[in-house]
Amino acid sequence: MWQNLIQALKELSDAYAALLSISGRKRAALVAVDLKGLEPIVEEEKQQLERIRVAEKRRQDALLALSREIPTSHAATTMAEVEAACPGELRTSLRQVHVRLNKAVNDAQEASEANEFLIRHALGAVEYHLNRLSNSSIDPTYGQKGNESVTREKKFDFKA
Repeated sequence: MWQNLIQALKELSDAYAALLSISGRKRAALVAVDLKGLEPIVEEEKQQLERIRVAEKRRQDALLALSREIPTSHAATTMAEVEAACPGELRTSLRQVHVRLNKAVNDAQEASEANEFLIRHALGAVEYHLNRLSNSSIDPTYGQKGNESVTREKKFDFKA
């Protein structure tokens, strides 16, 4: 059972490392505004997220099976407590895989936040240029629902 947990953590770590690699390519496509190049990257990212979901399920199943063996386990058991209950010959391997997974998850999260920042600001730039093209103006007051009141001249069809 301990081998199942270690294997699930390795799979998660590998999947997050692959996601980090994809995230780097995604950032390059976002910076270059390469929307056609972004499409296959997004599809590949979806596949990696599915791989992560499956590996996470395996990890949870392995921990559930181990919780039956460890009498002191509870819902809030920490990884340090799991490591303490691990047999000595596997403890080092479990710790190394866990550290590697933590680093991969943190790196992927940072990359995701950076890409989110790029996407948010790219959309703002697109909106700005659309407003410039349509001679839009924002009234100095807010609408009834707290939204900005935007008026546009009818230069082209916005439903297109």
